[in-house]
Amino acid sequence: MHVHLPKALHNWRELAREIAIIVVGVLIALFFEQLVEGWRWQHKIAAAENAMRFELLWDDGPQLYQRWAMHPCVVARLDGIRSAVEAGRPRGEVRALIDSFWLPSFSYDSIAHQEAIASDVASHMSHDESDPYDALYDDMPRLDRTSEQEGAAIAQLRVLKRTGGALSPAEQDKVLSAVEVLRNDDRIIWLPWRWALPYLRKVGQLDAQRIRDFMTGARKHYGACVKDLPAALPRNGSSYLG
Repeated sequence: MHVHLPKALHNWRELAREIAIIVVGVLIALFFEQLVEGWRWQHKIAAAENAMRFELLWDDGPQLYQRWAMHPCVVARLDGIRSAVEAGRPRGEVRALIDSFWLPSFSYDSIAHQEAIASDVASHMSHDESDPYDALYDDMPRLDRTSEQEGAAIAQLRVLKRTGGALSPAEQDKVLSAVEVLRNDDRIIWLPWRWALPYLRKVGQLDAQRIRDFMTGARKHYGACVKDLPAALPRNGSSYLG
């Protein structure tokens, strides 16, 4: 009985040649697989960056720009309310100052950054790519909570009755307490501006129309007190030491 064997390998050189062909084929397949995978991650990174840039440059950034520009005016108005209460000014005067106090109601979002982390895209970004986003988004939850707290403090400030005689000691205490809460909250939102604004500029250009709209809104309430922020801050936020 004859057994038909596969094509015989005549010597070790032919065996080595066939093994080499297989190995090279596997390496080529792995190379192209990694190439395609790398391209996919680069596409995901680009999409995530576009989403974060839009969120920062069209939404969060212009909102913060307005708040930072308004800071001196907000402080001055709060000082005016406090001075009027401490000086025993008439209820109508105190109430008019309270009515003139204004803050926008904003949320400071970090949805795009959270999605980049959840999808593992952030871990595939280089340090230089992720650094400005990480620096900016790190503060967004705290700013968002502070903005909510401001809404409650403004409501407390406006509880003061419009009619009646001089403010009672209890009313004075309530007004002054709300003023100081608002002062502290405003300071929390204002403090990051010197390092955050350069990082925003590093990410890209803030939406010019949104800036104009927000600044117009601020000036309706605070007039010429609202000034554009200086353009001379360095673009690298890490250089701020103050």
